[in-house]
Amino acid sequence: MLENTLARLAERLEHALKLLLRHSETTYSNHALVKSLIEMLNECGVVDNNKLESMWRNECEKLNDAGQTRAKKPRKAKRKATTNG
Repeated sequence: MLENTLARLAERLEHALKLLLRHSETTYSNHALVKSLIEMLNECGVVDNNKLESMWRNECEKLNDAGQTRAKKPRKAKRKATTNG
């Protein structure tokens, strides 16, 4: 029974790793596409790289600040089991 459980766990981990790899490949491909588009727009004079980068960094900071604010919310304490006796 333990062997079956471990085998199922191994299969699930393998599946999760495959999904993670596929996600990583897609993200890399999307990044390359966006980078190429920005370079092309910069060459045409449509986009200013410095302005784009500063705007991007500002947006990242906003997201980071919002994430930290959510993470700092106090969590409810778990109640300990009591025995009446």
